[in-house]
Amino acid sequence: MALMPGLQLNIGQQLKLTPQLQQSIKILQYSALEVQQTIETTLETNFMLEIEEERDDERDDLEAARETEDKRDLEETLSAEEKPLDIEHNNEIDSELQMDMEWDEVFSDHSAPSNSPKDPSEYVSAENYTSAETTLHDHLQWQLDTAPFDERQIVLASYLIDDINDEGYLSTELSDLLATLNDNESEGEQPAYSLQELEAVLVLVQQFEPNGVGARSLQESLLLQLAAMPQKPYVVSARQLIKENFDWLSYHDHKRIKKFYGLNDDELTTLLRLIQTLNPRPGRDFSPTQSEMIIPDLRLKRSKSGWLVELNQDAFPRLGVNATYIQLASSLDDSEQNKRIKEQLTEAKGLIKSIQSRGETLLRVGSFIVNRQQGFFEEGEQAMKPLVLREVAEFLDLHESTISRATNQKYIQTPRGTFELKYFFSTGVSQYGSADQSATAIKAFIKRLIDAEDPKKPLSDSKLMKLLEEDNEISVARRTIAKYREAMNIPSSSERKKLNTYKI
Repeated sequence: MALMPGLQLNIGQQLKLTPQLQQSIKILQYSALEVQQTIETTLETNFMLEIEEERDDERDDLEAARETEDKRDLEETLSAEEKPLDIEHNNEIDSELQMDMEWDEVFSDHSAPSNSPKDPSEYVSAENYTSAETTLHDHLQWQLDTAPFDERQIVLASYLIDDINDEGYLSTELSDLLATLNDNESEGEQPAYSLQELEAVLVLVQQFEPNGVGARSLQESLLLQLAAMPQKPYVVSARQLIKENFDWLSYHDHKRIKKFYGLNDDELTTLLRLIQTLNPRPGRDFSPTQSEMIIPDLRLKRSKSGWLVELNQDAFPRLGVNATYIQLASSLDDSEQNKRIKEQLTEAKGLIKSIQSRGETLLRVGSFIVNRQQGFFEEGEQAMKPLVLREVAEFLDLHESTISRATNQKYIQTPRGTFELKYFFSTGVSQYGSADQSATAIKAFIKRLIDAEDPKKPLSDSKLMKLLEEDNEISVARRTIAKYREAMNIPSSSERKKLNTYKI
């Protein structure tokens, strides 16, 4: 059969994402803080994008409010002037009376210092200043600067301090740290650093404050803290226990500890309370105190007709297109400049449209969640209903991936607090003859029962299972109770009993 050239027509469908759609998906996935950063970056590079000023009606309302307040102050002043002067009981100071000082000198908090601008609005009082935070690295470096170390010890100590994490522990093995150190510092005739040198300097760094810093394990950190204490009988016993049988302490094997060290109940209680005073994370005292900023995308308010979900208008500034450049483009003859203006205009409109689309999607998803989990906002976690992404996607006619992007790192501000939208999703546990229960609700019931239990007689998983079925008509297996309890970092009943016995 001879091969001959020919034409063939194939019909098919192919999905392609346009740049505008890709940007819309990316903006939907961003958190509110990331959207703010994107807006700031675009404002620096795109001259067509601008922040809209206050609307005229809002400005008129503000000016009207100010005029009303000024008029009220004027009426109060006039009414005060019209009152008759009581000569016998008049304690007011004559305005023409000479005074030996000015009011600005008395109320110095409201005036600027002599070496600063005289405008009071430019003065910042002392209580508005905040002190700089000292990090663990800065604190250790300051101690190194005051320590009598030679040059080689300073280099080794600097590498060790840089490797200490925020909790106060070394992050790298000494052998790996030594290899990196020799690669960076060994030059010329200077001898290479040895592991013995590094270990000797580590011992010196471990004497810095806070006690227990620079340890390679929890066991070593506790021993360092005990070594800094006065050598009392129970301190010696605690060091011996942690050094020789640290596993017994980790597993709360108190019977073996009592038998091996010949302790009675009172002595064991004193020993364990001493160990509980130690800090398992010695670097936490220098950790940053500023919490991560969370900007809610949605706000939930109670209205006469029920719950009202609305977008947080303060999350982003109002964006618009600069009309001046559009008029300028129509008068330019240069095609290159017109092309650049059109590109900037397309980018600006695309960003504005993507942010609007993001808000509409979040509003739809948030409204469905609030309508579904209305019991949570009324009663709490015990009224949480099971909810999965598929239900929201089917109801809103959207893809599950879109719902996932719209709930990840998106927050809603409610009367009960600020929650991530993902918080309201949980799997359902099947119940016989009744509606499925949310895993979040079951965890809340378990936690409430454990919080109300007798510390001397903690509730076992089997007892929790019976109480859930009797009091709340929730039927779950004992292994499910254990799984939820471990997920909430709650020890077993036997461990809780031991912890309550030796609790400070």
